[in-house]
Parts: sequence; C-alpha cells; structure tokens
Amino acid sequence: MAFKDFSDIAPDPLELPIDGRTYTIPAVSAADGLKAWQWIHSGKKDDGQPAKVEDIAGILLGDMQQKLIKDNVSWQALNRVYLTVISDFTNGRRSAEAMWETGGDPKALERLTESARRGEANTIQKPASTNGTKTSRKKPVEAR
Repeated sequence: MAFKDFSDIAPDPLELPIDGRTYTIPAVSAADGLKAWQWIHSGKKDDGQPAKVEDIAGILLGDMQQKLIKDNVSWQALNRVYLTVISDFTNGRRSAEAMWETGGDPKALERLTESARRGEANTIQKPASTNGTKTSRKKPVEAR
C-alpha cells in the first residue's frame, strides 16, 4: 500500500472568525513546531525562562499574531486564539473547536462532553454555507 501525500490528508487551515473577519492561521513550520513542542514539554524557552502561553502561541501563530494585534482585536479574543491554536497543535482539531467554543471553561467542556457521550448532535456549530448568497463578510485575512 502506498501512502498518500501528506498534503492530501493534512487538516484544513485553522480559520477563526472574530468580529466579522476570518483569520486563517498558517501551517506551522517544522522548525517552529519543534520549538513549540520543546517549550510546551519543558516549560522553558531556549534561554531558560518560563515559557508562557503567549510565547508558545506566538510561535504557532507566526505573523498572524501581529495582524491580530494590528486589527485591535480584544484581549479576550486574542487569548481565545492562543488557547485554540495551542489546543489544535497539541490535541487536534476537535479539541481546538471545543476550546474555541468554551474557552476551556470546565463546566462548558463538561456539558460538551456529556452531550457527545449521549450521542447528541454536535454542539459545536459550523458556519452555514454562503454559497450563492451575498454576504457582507470581509475576506479572510492571510498571513505570510
């Protein structure tokens, strides 16, 4: 059996909607991914200082972090982006979706988990298709 090319099976880019704009988070390079992984697992940056959430998220976001700041998103939105990109990086897309929807709130996560156990419909809503309809949404923001 031949393996499929990674680009054919890789997850879609992470797209996070904030205030009517969609921010497309670029794929993490191998070098940045290895650095982030090391910082997450050691708890320290290369200089020995503690690795904070914003340090790790900054690596994973690349230039998009500056774009979010330049666009003057709220601290709450930026913090949710941080938590979501780290969750996507460490635990995958489902975890990232749950983090985006709940912000890591234990009670909200518990409700989400309980509904999944009961086999209820996915409580994480995907945006409705806008194919064939006009929309006033701004174009996605691309980094790099």
